[in-house]
Amino acid sequence: MTENDDKAMSTPPDRAWPLYGAAFATALSLSICWTAMTFVLSAMGGTKAHVGYAPAANGLAYMAALLLTGSLLGHLEVKRATRAATLVALIAAAGMVVAVLAARSRPSAAPLIWIWMIIAAGGLSGAAMALYWPFLMSWVSASFEGVQLNRRFGRYNGSWSGGALIGPLIGAWLVGMNIAYPMVAAVACLAGSFLLLGLARGASPQAGAEAGPDAGPPPTHDARVLADYRWMSRIALFVSWAAFAIVRSQFALLFVDFGYSESQFGVYLTLFALCNFTALTLSGRWAFWHFRPAPLILGQLAMLAALLMVVYGRTLGVFYPSAVVLGLAFGFAYSSHLYYGASMSQKRSVRMAIHEMVISLGITIGAGTGGYLAKNVGLYAPYWFAIAMIGLGGVLQLLIHVASSRKAAPIERQAAERAETPQRPGHPI
Repeated sequence: MTENDDKAMSTPPDRAWPLYGAAFATALSLSICWTAMTFVLSAMGGTKAHVGYAPAANGLAYMAALLLTGSLLGHLEVKRATRAATLVALIAAAGMVVAVLAARSRPSAAPLIWIWMIIAAGGLSGAAMALYWPFLMSWVSASFEGVQLNRRFGRYNGSWSGGALIGPLIGAWLVGMNIAYPMVAAVACLAGSFLLLGLARGASPQAGAEAGPDAGPPPTHDARVLADYRWMSRIALFVSWAAFAIVRSQFALLFVDFGYSESQFGVYLTLFALCNFTALTLSGRWAFWHFRPAPLILGQLAMLAALLMVVYGRTLGVFYPSAVVLGLAFGFAYSSHLYYGASMSQKRSVRMAIHEMVISLGITIGAGTGGYLAKNVGLYAPYWFAIAMIGLGGVLQLLIHVASSRKAAPIERQAAERAETPQRPGHPI
């Protein structure tokens, strides 16, 4: 038996599989539900305004609840918080099922009541998720640092992005059979998530010991350098979600105007999701990018290239590669902020709430501004807005990195001088 075999046998398995399963099941539930929501509300007699109100209520409730989570609820125990959130989301999804069935059984009896019931349930579900995702991420990462932390996040990111990848396919298939089926499936997935969370062990201060003896001691980083990388990755996360919100909402219309079908746009989004999944998984597998500015800057340039391909492209041979580039850059931006945000943090649920808030702000500003510019300025104005944001973000990242390097240089020089200065006998160090 080799030395590597001895290590493999002495390394305990990652026992967080119920948490990864819960992340997958919840993401699957949400993606099934919200993929089908437009078709469900339309079949119930809802207008285009109602179709827009549902995700808006969900997003606004999520953002408002995140503020409460970050400021007042960071002390909650992770297992209780996530299970309570899942139970509330399950009740909201069950309410959607009741509303759909009631509207189908009595189509002439005040359909607006059932439509608004679904919109309200969407808001309740959004508020519940503010107590779910930050605490689940905190639970997954509890007491881990360095390579161990990166690997845990890699498995977690692969789990939820896997659910988000196949959820739209299932939701679109189910809603074609019956508009109640996607909501029933969402309830079933949340029930599975609730059960998996019950199987998981509560967070422990010794959780990091599970990673095995070969992982080495957790690294330490200068607090000022870590803060700079947090801001650099935060900028990348914000602009990536703002750009994706513009592409997802506005590019669909431009894509169809070129003569391509909705199903071909579905392929575009599937390519994006696959590459996002790949980037999230690989970023968690390898740690060479930790505390290196080049990957963050290159990620910004990749997003810039993808948007320019959207602006100047006219064929699928250009559009589909742009989805690949955008998905890879998008996934890396997400992974980098998650890692830097959690590193050396004692209150990780608060850091994860900030992570989710940045995402929500990016979606809100990107989708809202993109829609306004498309209507009042021109079809390509949203993409130029996204390009300008990414360019400005890259400049800010460079400025932060330069300032960080100047602060780090005197510290390194002082450390080198202390190491070279001989100590006299009896002189305390």
